[in-house]
Amino acid sequence: MTTAATPSVRAESVDALVKDTRSALRLITCGSVDDGKSTLIGRLLVDSKAVLQDHLAGVQRQGQTDLALLTDGLSAEREQGITIDVAYRYFSTEARKFIIGDAPGHEQYTRNMVTAASSADAAVVLVDATKLDWTAPDLKLLPQTRRHSLLLKLLRVPSVVFAVNKLDAVADSTTAFARIGEALRQFATQAELPVTAVVPVSALMGWNVVDASETAEWCGYSGPTLLQILEGLPVT
Repeated sequence: MTTAATPSVRAESVDALVKDTRSALRLITCGSVDDGKSTLIGRLLVDSKAVLQDHLAGVQRQGQTDLALLTDGLSAEREQGITIDVAYRYFSTEARKFIIGDAPGHEQYTRNMVTAASSADAAVVLVDATKLDWTAPDLKLLPQTRRHSLLLKLLRVPSVVFAVNKLDAVADSTTAFARIGEALRQFATQAELPVTAVVPVSALMGWNVVDASETAEWCGYSGPTLLQILEGLPVT
C-alpha cells in the first residue's frame, strides 16, 4: 500500500512569512469606552480594501453595516457590544503592512490593553469629542484616556497618535478640535509623552481616516490623514 506524500513547506517560504510579519507596523487602538476604537479599525479595513463585500454583509446590525463587528470576535463581545479581549487584524497598503490590535476601553480589562501595548510600535489613542465639554475654560480629559496614555509612556511605546473622533457630531468642529487638541498637547507635555500627531477623524463617516474629508480643511486641519501618518511611523 502506498502512502500519499506529505507536502513540504519550503524554508524560504517560512522565512519570507517571518520577515513579512517583522516588517509590519504593530499598533493598537486604545482610549476610553465607546470612543470608537473598533469602528476606526473597521473603517481602516474597509477603506483600505482589506475586507471583501461578502464579509461586510455578515456584519449587519439592524439593517446597517456595523464596522465595529469586524473586530469584535468573541460571542460575548457581540452580545454585549463591547470589546473584551484584544482582537488583532492584518491589513496592508501600497506603502506598508500593518498588524493592528483593538484594545478594550473598560477599566476592568486594562490588563489586556497593557499586554497588547507591550509589543506595539505605535498606538492610536481615540478621544470622543462628544464626551468632552470643549467650551469649558478648563477642559478635562476622560480618566481612561489619561490612564491609557500614561501606560503607553510607561511601556515606552515609541509613537503615539491622538485621534479626535466623532467631530462630525459636534456643532463647531473647528473650535472643538482646536480646544481638544490643545488640551491633549498640554497633557502630553506634562506627562512627557512623545506624541507624533493630533488628527481629527470621523470613523463612522470615514473622514480623514484613509481618505481626506470631502470638506476642505475640515476642522481647520490641512495635514495628512490618519493612515498617511501611520504609513510614516518607524518599526522598532
